Amino acid sequence: MQYRLFRSLGLTQNESKVYVALLELGTAQAGHITEHSGIHRRNVYDSIARLMEKGLVSFVIVNNKKLFSPVNPRRFLEIIDEKKFELDSVKSDFSRILPELELRKDMQPKHDVRFFKGVEGLKTVFEDIIRTGKNYVGYGPGQQIERVLKHFFRHYVNGRIKAKIKLKLIYDEASRKKVKINPLTEARYIPNQYSSNAALRIYGDKTALLLLSEEEPLAIVIKNKSIADGYRKYFEVMWKAAKP
Repeated sequence: MQYRLFRSLGLTQNESKVYVALLELGTAQAGHITEHSGIHRRNVYDSIARLMEKGLVSFVIVNNKKLFSPVNPRRFLEIIDEKKFELDSVKSDFSRILPELELRKDMQPKHDVRFFKGVEGLKTVFEDIIRTGKNYVGYGPGQQIERVLKHFFRHYVNGRIKAKIKLKLIYDEASRKKVKINPLTEARYIPNQYSSNAALRIYGDKTALLLLSEEEPLAIVIKNKSIADGYRKYFEVMWKAAKP
């Protein structure tokens, strides 16, 4: 887990291993770091150089030997604060040009079909649901959505609750005891034989068809009021047939 956190802060796998090795060794020569980390000596030198550029490693020369030391891990909290400051600045700048960008978007055709691939594509769709701010309905796919979206899904749920967006969802019976029903959510259940990794979300004038496969997630979003209204009618038929 610590390596994943380091990578999220901009360190490579090798840089993470070298830094952790130095934390464990205290102060060491490159050779000792190589032995401790299991990384090739040349890659150790490259990683040390980059860590020094990032202010995470320092060195001293003792008896003509170069010894490397890690800075206090609290330096990462400073890096996080720096990143937050940069992002806040970018957010402020982007907010200034957002009205112009949205005006251009409003000039686009009122009906379109868009394809989104991968986990990042799915995130875009769920973020769009929150931006729409409308109550929505859908079905599937039980626990699969949390396996695919991982911690982002909790972030999404918190955002939905904050926006006071309500939803109705239909799951399979296997999900009854396994899937947590979050606030502002109504759930009903259908027989397991109708279960799949395909899911549907209908929000505003959009219909999102989702394939929540861990190997190749995919989303198709159709922006068309008549299609969204038609799917809502199908949903209501399923909702009445499903069990509370």
